Amino acid sequence: MRGKSRRTRDYCVNEKLSEDDLQFLAEVMNIGAGNAAAAFSEILQSKVDIRIPEIYVIPFARPLSILGNSASQVLCAKMRMLGDMMGDLMFVVPEDAKVALTRSVEEAAPGSEIDGHDIDVSVLSEVGNILAGVYLTAIRDFCGLKMYHTVPVLVSEEPQLLLDESSVTHGSLHESMLVVENEFVIGENSTRAVLVMVPCIPSTELLQKAREQAMVELGLE
Repeated sequence: MRGKSRRTRDYCVNEKLSEDDLQFLAEVMNIGAGNAAAAFSEILQSKVDIRIPEIYVIPFARPLSILGNSASQVLCAKMRMLGDMMGDLMFVVPEDAKVALTRSVEEAAPGSEIDGHDIDVSVLSEVGNILAGVYLTAIRDFCGLKMYHTVPVLVSEEPQLLLDESSVTHGSLHESMLVVENEFVIGENSTRAVLVMVPCIPSTELLQKAREQAMVELGLE
């Protein structure tokens, strides 16, 4: 039930986060992935593994091609980051991944409380809620930042519309977004979904300073 990161790539042209920042976040989020896998395993009473194949930093203005066709709809559990870090959180699941993920849960836990006609809403909201919580908790624990998120709201929209809404909400306060790929292995099934963190520029700078301070305190710099 451990999260494992194979490699980290930085796609940001005008980056605020350095390669060291990304590597730090990859390690921290892998701890969070392990905690999330343990939580899901307990809920489903079945072995669950969550891996993080990739972490990207992408300019906010660039289309989110990682989600596939920008004209196709995706399911998204939308949340707000509050506390020391402000911005948006989006757990985004393309249509094919939604079907695979919910089928995996049904097979792992037939007849569970989340079974039924609302399984898509129940599963995806719960997955997004747990992932966001454990990742923010992991960052908070290592960086000493007060971070939490709002209750997820599930919507079905085109990827670009999700970003446009975030831009309208925060104006020019966004510069880049952190995209965390998640691979879910439930039983014999595997599927992927994406957690998108869209911090405001001041929050990105705060995270950078907190990371540097944490590394100093750990004797790693």
